[in-house]
Formats: sequence, C-alpha cells, structure tokens
Amino acid sequence: EGRTPSDRNRPYVQSIHSLPVPENARYTKELIGKAVMERDGQKRAKNFTKADTIRDTLERDFNVVVDDRIREWSIGGSFGKEANLKRATNIAMKSRSYVKSSASLYLPDGIREEEVQARVDARTAARSNRQYAQSDAMRDEILEEFNVVIHDTIKMWSVGGDFGMDDPHKVRAKELSTYTRRGGGDLTEDDVVIIQDMLTKRFGEKRDRNFNQADEIRSELYNLYNVNVNDKTREWRVLSDDYVQTKAERGARELTEEEVEIVESQIVKRAALKKSKSYQEADAIRDELQDVYSVLVDDKTKEWKIVSSGGNSRFASEAALSQSSSFKQKQVESAVDEEFDSIFNRVKGELGLQPDLAETESNVVSIDVNDEETDSVMSEEEHISLPSESAPSRDELMALTVPLLKDKLREAGLPVSGKKADLVDRLLS
Repeated sequence: EGRTPSDRNRPYVQSIHSLPVPENARYTKELIGKAVMERDGQKRAKNFTKADTIRDTLERDFNVVVDDRIREWSIGGSFGKEANLKRATNIAMKSRSYVKSSASLYLPDGIREEEVQARVDARTAARSNRQYAQSDAMRDEILEEFNVVIHDTIKMWSVGGDFGMDDPHKVRAKELSTYTRRGGGDLTEDDVVIIQDMLTKRFGEKRDRNFNQADEIRSELYNLYNVNVNDKTREWRVLSDDYVQTKAERGARELTEEEVEIVESQIVKRAALKKSKSYQEADAIRDELQDVYSVLVDDKTKEWKIVSSGGNSRFASEAALSQSSSFKQKQVESAVDEEFDSIFNRVKGELGLQPDLAETESNVVSIDVNDEETDSVMSEEEHISLPSESAPSRDELMALTVPLLKDKLREAGLPVSGKKADLVDRLLS
C-alpha cells in the first residue's frame, strides 16, 4: 500500500485509541506532540541516531509509541484493532496460516501436533468467513482440550500461552531493556548474569516510573560491582582504568601476538601520559597505534579495536569523541537532551506557561540526565559533599549533577542558567 508525498507531510496526531495523559503528569500532550514532530524532522534530516533516541525516550519514559505508517502516536501503544493488526503483521507473514510458536510447551502425551493444527486451521477458516461466534467457541474448545492459546495478532498458537520472542511487542520490549556490556573489568560469569538481571529489573522500574527504586538499583550496581550505566546508549561497563580489546572489524588486518603485546603496552603508557597531562606524547602514541597497527582507542569505554581502512565506523566516531575535550563531549552527548528541553520550554511558552529549567534537567523529560560517568551512579536527589578543607577543583565540580551545581550557585547568590561547563566556571570564578 503506497503513500503519497502529502501523506508523508501530514503532521503526527494523537490516536483516538491512546490513553489520556496521566493525572499530575509533568508534561502535556502538546509537549509529546512536539517531541514526535522533532523526531520526524531528525528523520528527514537523516539524523537517524537522534531520531531513534527520541523514539526510544518516548517509548521508555512516556510509554508513547509512534506509528509512522499512519502518522499517529499513542500513550499505551494502541492504535485500534485494525492498526494494531497491521503493525504486527508487518513482522509476521500476512499470507501464512497460524503456526506453532517456538516458545510453546510440549503437547500432552497422546496428542499429535497435526490434530491441533487442523483444529486451529478450522477455527481460522470460520474467522475468515466472519463466523465470529463460531470461531470464538472453537478457540475456547481448543484452549480447554489442549491448553492451547491462539494469538490472532501474530497468527500463532502456543501450548501454555507463552509466545516468547515470536511476539513483536515482546521483541521491542526486549530491545529496550537489553543493555550491552562495554570495556573490561574483573567479573565472573555469575557476576555478569546478576548484573544483567539487575539492569532488566531497573528498566522495569523506570518504565513504571518508580524512579526511586531504579536509583537504588543503580547505586547497588555501583557499590557492589563498580558498574556505570548509560541509559542513552543502553550500555554498561565496570569503571576501571584497564583497556580491553574488542572484536576486530570485518576486513581489518590481523596482529601477531607480539604486535598485540606492543599495542597493549603502548596503550598503558599512553594512559599514564594522559594522567600526567603529557598530552602531546599521548597523542603521538595514539597516532602511531592508528598508523602502524590500525588500532583505535575509545577512552570512554576503555576499549581498543583493530579497524579496517577508512575509519568511518561507529567505533571510529565514538573513539574520536572520547578523545575530544570534556566540554566537546558534553556538547555532543547532551545534544538530544537539549533539543528536548528547548522543545518543551518553547511549547510551554506558547501555552503561556513559565519554562522550568530545573524540570528540564530531571529524569522526567530525558532518558537520563547523568551524562558524566560519575553522575550516572548517583540518585537525582543525592547530594555529594565536597571536601571542606579546600576549594573544589574543576574535576570535583564536573563530577556533580547539574541540580547540585545549581544548588551551590543559589547558595552563593549566583545565576543558575547555562550548560554544565558554564555552571562550573561560575563556581570557580
């Protein structure tokens, strides 16, 4: 079914099947609508990473699903039976008959799969002929006799009713709740399993807007395993100075064992030079690693990789960003959050409401305000005391959350506007 240019230019609207905005919510449907249109603009500009981040933010933090085909958005994800069916059948084959789910339990002894399939097909035929009362009765009989649940949306049946990853909604939920490990760290296999389970539980708490419980899990991850969580990229890593090699890119050269030892030794030497602020020497080693061994280093995730020629991969971009100034990193990494802030504040102005700067820093309107590694292991409401015997350094101030920096500025009677680097400069002046 084709779409005309005018269809693609239509503004997105809230579905009539959408749930209402929750009572006492700190956002309105106008704010959500503007965010949806901002995503559309990013897609048109081919800024797909930003567009995907906005989409994931809407789905994870606001329970808002966007259907690009019909250009509607919905709190709760429902677009009506017809639209919901079309969304699901984009993944499932429209022409095939109902099939057994891969997550199905075994049939009881003495019951053949062919027998169940024949009963399911007969029920499908009745449903196709609009004999809905009969098809409903047949569905109930199949459930009672065989404990078989029929899922009409994805055209599958399952003994016991579990459809696992055959259900596209579960697939999407799994994608959002899965966090990828980056970097090294001394963890056992059991530790990694526990951490992944904790991250999944934390995701559920954030999805249910239980932010205090989510913060407790994040703090526990840090206290027990020294783990930093990045909700924007859905990644986690152990906070460690050790660099780890990751899988080489396809087409990249192979290093000998001796070359690997040299690379690892040079990376350790470079890290020491950076700590001693010998940046020119550190950069010379970085350039040598790339020119001689085709190795790129990501200082943020503490990873190194052998890359193919060209250096246009995602890892290459992340490695280059990790070696830029902290101010530049902050600018790039907070770009989407700032766009959200500007959208919401602009709309509030249009609605005659006073923009709330503190609100735009909160977890309510972004995936996570904690862009800095140290920030991401602290509660939004947690306060850190700086050493009282001396004035705080820039690094100590940069380790604080934005709300805490603003509190300190208010205590000093100073303005609280601006980006994080501006707040730090103001406190140091």
